Amino acid sequence: MPTPASNPKPEEHREPGISLRQQAAAWWKRLRLVKITLHQWRLAAFLVAALLLVSWLYRQIDVAGLHDRAAHISGPVVFILMTVLPLLGFPVSVLHAVAGLRFGLGWGFVLVAVSILLQLLAAHRIVGLAPNFFARRLNALRRRLPDAAHQPLTIFTMLLPGAPYSAQIYVLPLVGVPLNIYLTWSLPINVARSIVGVAFGEFSDRLSPLTVSLFLLYGVIIMALSAWSFQRLRKKIAAGRPPAEDDPKPPV
Repeated sequence: MPTPASNPKPEEHREPGISLRQQAAAWWKRLRLVKITLHQWRLAAFLVAALLLVSWLYRQIDVAGLHDRAAHISGPVVFILMTVLPLLGFPVSVLHAVAGLRFGLGWGFVLVAVSILLQLLAAHRIVGLAPNFFARRLNALRRRLPDAAHQPLTIFTMLLPGAPYSAQIYVLPLVGVPLNIYLTWSLPINVARSIVGVAFGEFSDRLSPLTVSLFLLYGVIIMALSAWSFQRLRKKIAAGRPPAEDDPKPPV
């Protein structure tokens, strides 16, 4: 006859696992632990102010007339400018919008993807010709990079918040990332980000509240995915192995 101590208690018959209420409580606890820094508040305020400014400027521009004039601009000239100017530090998002304005969504996206490929190839080659020139100018950004293998370092740099596009494409070859890894990860990330700029240029003459909402939603999703991927990658690198012999070494 079993002793009282051996009798199973009611809670021992429960199925293992976590209930939905416990999961919700755990997620709520995590959200409460998330602290928004002063820098993040400033960034959010800047984005809101920039959005209001863009909305005001948009109303002052004859967008339909701008589309008509863009149709008469030389296509090869636009393609050359949107390929060369980002190598000199010009904001790439503006040029992607111009591409959508001039070529439309389909051809604009194709030509932007080709221009990004050419920019990556050119940046890798230019750094190889004059490494000391870029080493002095990109030293601040280079110090922010972690010790990591080439692949996670490339993804980390392309997702680095606030880093200019021109600095990103020059700093990776500067620290020794091979061309194949450089293209494999940099190209799809930048092409995916270019979609919103090209689409904005294409639909800028017929924007509606729904279209603007979709653009904003897409931008928020891209930023959220980039921030999430960046944080996961940063934690993975911080908890990972020490740098291997083939990891990038900053030039002396």
